[in-house]
Parts: sequence; C-alpha cells; structure tokens
Amino acid sequence: MKKVIKILEEGNIDKVRTLFSFDVTTEDEIIRKQFGVWVRYFYPKFYSSKDAPFHRDMDTAEIQLYKGGLKYLINAIFRGGAKTTRKKLFLAFCIANDRGHFRKFLKVLSKDIKNAKQIITDIFNILIQPRFRYFYPEIFEKTDEKREETMLSFTTATGIKIMAGSVGTDQRGQIQEENRPDYILFDDFETRKTLRSAVEGKAIWDNMEEARTGLSLDGSCAYLCNYVSEAGNVHKLIEKYRDKDYAKTFIIPIHVNKVPTWGARYTWEEIQRILADADDPHGEYMCNPSAGSDVFVDRNIIDRQEKKETVLESAGFKIFHKFNPSHRYAGGADIGGGVGLDSSTSVWIDFSTFPCKVVATYANNKIIPEDFGHELVRQGNAFGNPLLAPERNYGTETILILKQKYRGKIYIPVADDTAKIEKKVTKYGWHTNVATKPEMLHGLKKAVEEGHLELSDPDLIREVRSYTRNDLMDKEVDPRLTTRHFDLLVACAIAWQMKQHATAKPILQRIKKAFDPYSYSSILG
Repeated sequence: MKKVIKILEEGNIDKVRTLFSFDVTTEDEIIRKQFGVWVRYFYPKFYSSKDAPFHRDMDTAEIQLYKGGLKYLINAIFRGGAKTTRKKLFLAFCIANDRGHFRKFLKVLSKDIKNAKQIITDIFNILIQPRFRYFYPEIFEKTDEKREETMLSFTTATGIKIMAGSVGTDQRGQIQEENRPDYILFDDFETRKTLRSAVEGKAIWDNMEEARTGLSLDGSCAYLCNYVSEAGNVHKLIEKYRDKDYAKTFIIPIHVNKVPTWGARYTWEEIQRILADADDPHGEYMCNPSAGSDVFVDRNIIDRQEKKETVLESAGFKIFHKFNPSHRYAGGADIGGGVGLDSSTSVWIDFSTFPCKVVATYANNKIIPEDFGHELVRQGNAFGNPLLAPERNYGTETILILKQKYRGKIYIPVADDTAKIEKKVTKYGWHTNVATKPEMLHGLKKAVEEGHLELSDPDLIREVRSYTRNDLMDKEVDPRLTTRHFDLLVACAIAWQMKQHATAKPILQRIKKAFDPYSYSSILG
C-alpha cells in the first residue's frame, strides 16, 4: 500500500498508468481495487462517504459483466444508493485503462432520451477533465480519422464508441455502423407513467428485447432501475433472470431491520425522515413493492414456507413428495393457450397429511390444450388417478381428452336443484367466475396463513407472494400485455377447493395401481 501511495504522490505518468492498467485476464479482485483507488485519485468528490458493504459486491459484478463472465446484471438498489454514479465512473475507468479495449461499442438506453444523453455527457466530462487528460492524452487526441463528439454519442481516438438512445423507439434498424454493440446499459426504463399503461410497458419491453438480441455474440446488458412495482418490466426482468448462473441481481433496500445498508452515508434518523417524506417509500427505498395494504397473502408467512427440492422431475412435471397409495389426493389445472403467453399449469395436493402438502406441479406456456389433456393423464397416473378439477373457462380440447382417457374422476360441480332444465347437461371442470374466484383465492389465502397447506414449489411460492388485491379484481387484460402471470396459483386454488371432495382409492384399486407398469406409482410408492 505504501508503494501505491508513493506512486500516486510522485505522479509519474507511466507509473500511474501502469498501476491502473488491466485487461480481461486480470483477476477481478485486482481490477476492483484498481477501480477503487483510481476513482479516489482522480475524482475524490464522488467519494465523500466510505463504501457500503454491498458496493464491493456491486463492483465485482460490474467487472464480471464487463469481462463477459456475466451476461446480465440488474441493479435494483434504493434511490440514493449511488448505482448510477458508480456505473458512469466504472465505464470511464474501463475506457481509460483497459489495455485491450475489450468493449468497443457501448450503448445507453433510457425511457427519456434526455437521461441517456446525460449519462453520455457525464462520461465525456469525466474523460476531458484537464488533470485526467494529462495522464490519458490519447483518448481524445487529434487524428486524421473523422469522429463524432455530440451529446448523443462520441468516439474516442482509441476506437471506443458510446452512444445514447431511447427504449421508447423501435431498436430494429437503428444505425450501428458495421458493428453490433457489445455492451448495453438500460437506465430509468420504467416510470410511473409507463406503469399506468400496459400497452406502453409492453412496447418498451419489446424494444429492450430487440436491443438485447441485437448485441454482439459476447455482449452484456446492465439494468439500473428502481423496484417500485410488481406489475412492470423491472419485476419481469427480476423473475426472468432469477437463479440464472449467467446473471446477477441486486435488490438492496436502504435499511434492513432498522440497520442502514449504507451506514457511512445514512443514519437511522435520516432514513426515517427520508421514508416519511417519500411518495413511495416501499418501492423507491425499500425495494419491496406492493408491501402495503394491497398484499393479498401475508408475506411474512409466505417467506417462512419451505422450498422443497424435487424427488423426481419428468418433462416439466415436478414431484416434491412420494406417492402414498393410502392418502387422499386431488389436482387442479389451469389451461393456457399454448402460444408462449399464459401457461397451462397443474397442482396436486395430498390432503391426508397435516399440514396438507403440494406434492407436484407443472407449468408450460407452449403446450397446446389437446396435448395438455394427455399430460394431465400422465400426471394423474403418478398419484393413483385421483380427483382432478380442470378449469373449464377455456380449453375444451383438454377436457375432452380427459373424458376419454383419464381413469380417475373429473370434478363436476353440484347442480342447482331449483334450476328448471329440460335436458341435463353434465359440465366437467371448475368454472372460475365472479362468485367462485374470490371464494377459491380466499380459501387458499386462509389455508396458507393458518398453516394448513405447504406449497413446496419455489415457483408457486413466488406467485402466491406476488399476488395482490388489485390482481383479484376482475379485469379484461390482454395476456400479451401482462408482465406476470398467476397460473400456478390458480391451479393451486382450484386444487384446494377439492379438499372436501377428494377420497382415497379402495384397497383393491390401490393394490392394482401399485403394479401398473404405466404409472409413476411403482417408482415412487
């Protein structure tokens, strides 16, 4: 450390440049330390407070993203957490010190192009400071090659291009010269205005996807955002890249249990004042949208649900508990369109344990209704062909296959005895309507909150946690505009309604079933 300080005090250009120089083969931790010293040496005004513990992890992830070790990085950090400032400084650091110039075409995209322009301008200003140019004169040295230097873009003499754009405009066909961008920064791409319009939100998502898929083969994307809603594109991104080894997500609130996450900058008293003055403290500062009165199921209880590992997974059918032939089971199913939007889902519950347990789940947004019927037959075989309640609002093909192939009972609602019908028509399946939807969802809510049902599946737990009272309201929403779906939750709510109808198989049927070569029962029983 003394040697480093001596080099910085002497100010020898070659030694200072060597001290901060790196390439993609340099260890991440070395680059992180180089960046920390570099920014304090050249721009100490940005570091009036000691770093927070999460800044170290953020910087490491930034380095991995730049070098290609990560493909995607989502920084959903509380307002005032310095995510944007550090990003601008880090990009300037890389432009100046990466010997190999690994990233050559950087693009900044925001909802309002003014924000993207400002980031470009700030990076440009960082690079043209007199003291900085003394050490790095080559970045903007005069050459015979024509280069642009505008508020929208600039190109360094070292061949690095950086430009601004808007996610509010179509990205296809954008002028990118002969190269594709190899690094995209999405900043402030979601606002309260875009959250109020599903159409605008979907258009922004499509434009962001066009930009992402237009990256070079080794390209990476960074997302800077505030987590203010579970109905927008930020939540969709977080869910999309959750648990992916090529992506990293930071969701950092301003405090955890009254302990400031950036204690060197904010005291608890200051945080209390900030939260009291904020229009949306849960979203902007606590990174916990929908934490208010509109939460449907108590999240403290949901967070205590144990996420089980599968004991078997076959073609998307996840089994969390082995089949017991003496137990009462039932399944619920929600039928999707099979075109990549809403999913066809199923949830199977064991009612003979306390608490009852979700034993298996399935979700697929590409399977067509007819094939889903065959899939449900396969799943039912794994649990002794118990009572099954498919939702009949959509997907008559599924129910037709079940009527032909399923060896268990299909739920039939109790007929209204007072109804005057000339010809009795049997209607198979559960009908979700204005009367049954609140009943089945509140039934599931009560079961979970009172500890009567273990959800088992991490995906199901996430859906139940995210559901709000606003989602409970009947709305005609085009599924193409929906950023989140609750198809597993619906299947689970239907399955729970079968609690009073499910029965165990008679002993002779159970013995016969145990030797059925086409069932999972002989494997799992």
